[in-house]
Amino acid sequence: MRNRQFLFIVIIMIISLLAAACSPAADTAGAGDADTAGDPWGEYVFAPGDEIKVGLSSALTGGYAAYGEDMLHGVELAVEDMGDIQGWALVAEGRDDGCEGAPGVTVAELFVADPSVIGVIGPMCSGSVVPASDIYAEHNMVMVTPSSTAVVVTARGYENLFRTIANDDLQATVAVDYISGELGLTTLAVMHDQSIYGEGLGEAVASKFEAAGGTVTTIQGITRGDTDFSAVISTVMADDPAAVYWGGMDAEAALIVNQLRSAGFEGVFFGPDGIKSKPVFVDGSGGAAEGAYFTFGAVGGATGYDEWETRFTEKYGEPIAYGPGSYDAATVLLNAAASVATVDADGNLVIGKKALADAMRETPYDGITGHMEFTDTGDLGVVSITLSQVVDSDFVEIKTVDFTN
Repeated sequence: MRNRQFLFIVIIMIISLLAAACSPAADTAGAGDADTAGDPWGEYVFAPGDEIKVGLSSALTGGYAAYGEDMLHGVELAVEDMGDIQGWALVAEGRDDGCEGAPGVTVAELFVADPSVIGVIGPMCSGSVVPASDIYAEHNMVMVTPSSTAVVVTARGYENLFRTIANDDLQATVAVDYISGELGLTTLAVMHDQSIYGEGLGEAVASKFEAAGGTVTTIQGITRGDTDFSAVISTVMADDPAAVYWGGMDAEAALIVNQLRSAGFEGVFFGPDGIKSKPVFVDGSGGAAEGAYFTFGAVGGATGYDEWETRFTEKYGEPIAYGPGSYDAATVLLNAAASVATVDADGNLVIGKKALADAMRETPYDGITGHMEFTDTGDLGVVSITLSQVVDSDFVEIKTVDFTN
């Protein structure tokens, strides 16, 4: 009996093995998985009639929404201008990451799970980019940030990550050169919002200012979302600094500069690209922003910018800050996708993920914000920082400084 049972089991095992060997392998990975595709990173496959999406990760609600909407409009206009890729319709899809880490990761997980998304513009804030970029890298999805300036963003060697704006070390250099070298100020207080972006900038400015021979009277962190900064401002004012540098965003900057002026501060107020917002910083400050200085990745002056700005303004209103850079970022992505897209024997549009990233890195592009040519790190080979001042509630450019990476 035992022999018969043993023989029966052996026969069943042999039949099972033969069946497995002869049957086609199940494709459970789907389009985009590297081991089932011709591209080493995987492929996007679009059947006839499918839409191709470009994602936008940014703050679309809350205090920083003006920036996020500006970015979304830039992507939407780029999609409109491109029209389609070999007949496949293009769509812009924005998701709200709140300019924070955890929501940024959630948005990344939603985008990488959507097989129709070929790449993401953003996230807007460095605090979102750093954790979210791990998700995009794991799934080989191209992301291009036109606004995240922390040095660490491109320091981790991700081949799928690109940035179209100068980093914070360069912003700090321009700020300190002007405060110390041209204004001749010798004392500086630093305030920041304790984010990767804001604190990083604040610390960089403090370090460079001291290296230039100045005295940093205090470095104070605040909490994003707070509205009463009187205790911190009292500490800042105690040492009577000639200038205050703010590392952070526009919503808090408007309140801080207002409360500083109300407390009697008559010195220089200086900030980074995060305060370049007329509706939030300038208008929201109640007039206290007048005379403030800020740095920003150079925008405008390139061929075609004026015509583009007219079209953008007619459609959405004046660009606020990152709309132009988002337009260029999306256009670079779409141009690369169009250059590598092929139609297979079944009539599907196929875009290789690594081919897409390689095309972006290897193809120079003259955009409305300037010439774009990426280095191995994903940064631009040549970047510019513009120094501006608030004059009569408007932004007046003082100078532009060019850097080569």
